[in-house]
Order: sequence, then structure tokens, then C-alpha cells
Amino acid sequence: MKEGEEVQLHLTGSTTINAKRERVFQLLTDPNFIATTLPDAVEVAVLDKENLEAKMKVKVALISSSIKVRLKVTDRVPPSSAKLLAEGSGSGSNVKIISTFSLEGDGTTTRLSWVADAEITGLMAGLGSLVLRGFAEKKVGEIFAGITKGIEGAGR
Repeated sequence: MKEGEEVQLHLTGSTTINAKRERVFQLLTDPNFIATTLPDAVEVAVLDKENLEAKMKVKVALISSSIKVRLKVTDRVPPSSAKLLAEGSGSGSNVKIISTFSLEGDGTTTRLSWVADAEITGLMAGLGSLVLRGFAEKKVGEIFAGITKGIEGAGR
């Protein structure tokens, strides 16, 4: 059932946030907060306490388009981990991302570690895994920078 190109990416990373673990967990699993940290979001609609939809502007190499993404927060284990499922499509491409995060805290700071597996099909997959990996790593960096800034700015 392979239609056209398919690229799979596996990304991992971690960052330290100056906030208590419970607060970081609360915000990272709140679609209302997540909605405020999405880079390149044109429209965002929070559907309920687990789901949001966003129209995202995406520019990878020579392809510029918008993708409609649905994000769902699942498998919450307060205050240590949760899973985020994102699925989107647009401009002849489909994206599916499964990411999990875990939190470790010492009372004042929290270590956020994450793993993301992405599957990209269609036109964007035709760009190849090297181009997409560079784009994905840059975007993930922007997302976590926005999350860190948002959490630290939201008070502790």
C-alpha cells in the first residue's frame, strides 16, 4: 500500500525548564497552553481537554504549504509523562507524529526528555530524509524553545 514516497524520522532531545515538575506537566498536557506555543500556526482551535486542531504554515526547501494538524494528549501519568499524537495533511502530504515526554524534577527545575517518531508521506516525503530531518530538528527546537519560554513566563 505504499503510495509514493515515505520518510520516517526518529528524534530525541531534552531541555531544562526553570519550573516545578507538576507545573510543567500541567501545562504540557493542556491543549490551551500548547496552542499558544505552536510555531507557524495560522489558526488554532482547542476542541476539548485532550484535543486541538491547528492550521500550520510549513515551508520546507522549495515547498511552501499549509497543513491541518490534529493533536491529541494521551497516556497521562502525572507528573512524569504523557504522549502527544499529531496527524496532519495538506498539499498532497500526510504527517503522523507520535511523541512521548518524561519529566524529572528537583523541586525548582525540571528536566524534560522527549522522543518523537514521525512518518511523512506524499510530496514532502519526496524531499528526502536529510532535508526533512534538518527541517524537523529546527521545528522541534522552536517548539521546545516556545514551550520553555511559555512555562517560565507563566509563573511557577
